[in-house]
Amino acid sequence: MITLPKFFLALAKRGWAQHVIEGLEGDAVVSELNRVGDLLGTRIRGRTASLMEVVRPQAVDDAHPRSLSARYGFGALPFHAELSHRPRPCRYVLLGCIEPGPLSTATLLLDWRALDFSPEELHLLESAPIFVRTGRRSFYSTILSSDRSFLRYDPGCIEAIDMRGQAALRLVEQRLAEGLPEVHHWHRGDILIIDNWRVLHGRGTSEQDTGRCLARILIDA
Repeated sequence: MITLPKFFLALAKRGWAQHVIEGLEGDAVVSELNRVGDLLGTRIRGRTASLMEVVRPQAVDDAHPRSLSARYGFGALPFHAELSHRPRPCRYVLLGCIEPGPLSTATLLLDWRALDFSPEELHLLESAPIFVRTGRRSFYSTILSSDRSFLRYDPGCIEAIDMRGQAALRLVEQRLAEGLPEVHHWHRGDILIIDNWRVLHGRGTSEQDTGRCLARILIDA
């Protein structure tokens, strides 16, 4: 009988899991991150067209022009689903800690299914049109997918195109503001596995040159 890693249980139960192996740092973190990712599915490329990205807090002027950092800089990054600017967001986000930085630069996690949307509100989210801005490949969509499997939400790339879309965005913003996120403070060697279709993530405030450095891979499944 095949024994699955313990993190699969936590991932299924709450939508995210922490995977820690003592003594991991640097290249060993990246190697373990890739190993775990291969257990979950197929790696896909992020905004930088790389299969593995290094993520650091960035000033507005230094960030990718369509990233959240380009809007918020070292301030807190709002909750979002990774790759919301693509027709089908990635299923999992894996983050590995190379350098933790200060406690304030934590990762925040919030399960959108725990935000108590009523049946009428869910219908609004899956029917109200929004515009997803991604350069020449921009497209129309909805916040909630038609099969209700994922929430497409990223303040950096989505916008309302009518009153129903505005109501849908206000509803999500309100529930996120009222939500009680789980807070993950990083330690060197930590690996965080996030079900991107279920759990939105954000970041606490940072300061310039804190040294916080995470490796990130994105998984399709």
